[in-house]
Amino acid sequence: MTTENAKAIVLCKWHPTLLTELLALTPEVYVVLDDFDVDHMDPDPELLGRARQVYRVSSFDSIEEIAAVAIDLSLYRPRIDRIVSHTEFSQFGAGYLQLLLDGDGDARKHTAYRDKRLMKERVRAAGVPTTRFSSLAGPDDHAGAERAAAELRFPVVVKPVSGFGTMSTVRVDRPEDLEKILAEFRFETYLRSKQLMVEEFVPGDEICVDAFWAGGRAVSFLVHAYREPRIAVTAEARRDDNGLDGARVINEADEPELYRRMRALHDGINRGLGIEHGATHLEVFVRPDGEIVFSEIATRVGGGMMPPMLSAYLGRDIWADFARVVVTDETPPAAPRRPHIGAIHLTASRPGVITSMPDEAELAAHPGVLEYLKFREPGSRVALAHPSEWCLILVIGADTAEAYEEVRHDLVTRFRVETAAEDGETAGSDEEKPRD
Repeated sequence: MTTENAKAIVLCKWHPTLLTELLALTPEVYVVLDDFDVDHMDPDPELLGRARQVYRVSSFDSIEEIAAVAIDLSLYRPRIDRIVSHTEFSQFGAGYLQLLLDGDGDARKHTAYRDKRLMKERVRAAGVPTTRFSSLAGPDDHAGAERAAAELRFPVVVKPVSGFGTMSTVRVDRPEDLEKILAEFRFETYLRSKQLMVEEFVPGDEICVDAFWAGGRAVSFLVHAYREPRIAVTAEARRDDNGLDGARVINEADEPELYRRMRALHDGINRGLGIEHGATHLEVFVRPDGEIVFSEIATRVGGGMMPPMLSAYLGRDIWADFARVVVTDETPPAAPRRPHIGAIHLTASRPGVITSMPDEAELAAHPGVLEYLKFREPGSRVALAHPSEWCLILVIGADTAEAYEEVRHDLVTRFRVETAAEDGETAGSDEEKPRD
């Protein structure tokens, strides 16, 4: 492929696998790194040296620095085919970069991919069922809180307007409790905007779709379900169920009607938000009566346990598929490692310092474990402030649905993450509690 007709791709933030795969498909790859990448992610200078150009910004939230990148690109590369943003931390910057390079695009489009108020407004206008919500300028917006308490049906969920990973997300059961919850509200470090939304709670199952798109066409469409809705995965709940936090891929052959409905729903969401290319991670709730209600969507691959679980279902690294879609608009069919694939997140049942982790040799030898990913070691502290405080992810597989449940039950029963309180008291053994 010559430089003249090669696809030109801008990769925002460091991802060695994604960068390697993109470079294997096109020589025209431009990389934008932020200070966090450089200071904490140890980017490979040899791999970066293969890129056409590497830019550095202090943060993807810096309008000045992103604008400088856009102008430099426009001077020396008249056409950029795709801008790839694979994390929440670069979404606003990547959208602004796209706007500057396109020149005449929708100025609010990229904002709707992150601010859940605009996201829901646009999706609702496209005819997709969404929850009712109210906006707060901040936790101290007393007038907004009064309005929400008067207008919304409780229980409700309070969450940051541009949050992710169920961070700083709180359920409020009664109108009279809302002001107290807001007075004690705590934002996780990663969350910049302090504006909030209060939305009506939707009971039912939490279902997700991870998909790749090319020209508005789904070239990969995988439906999966959380074992319990993410907001239910609290520290208190973990004490009663070590296997509470998990997900499983739903095979289309097993539930074709669900896939049909999810495809139709996703088409409406894409129309409302103008999604045509790249990756999406959609979350919806299925009410007990069967109605599907939009929750939110991210223009990236799902995080946490999703990439390794979905890679096991695809039969190859999902980041390789992402690169293929970005450059070629195609990806091969899935080749699941096992007929039934899922994942479990194991962490402590109580906050504290980790005293022991499951034995890696035992995990590797277990016939149901396809892969495991350790995020922490003994001596690390877990606060259990939100479900996405990752500790140990197990990707599991089996030949039948029944065997899958047997594997899952065995793993959550046998393997524990133990913690001790700061004062030395045991905090996480919980042997007297049921584990499944």
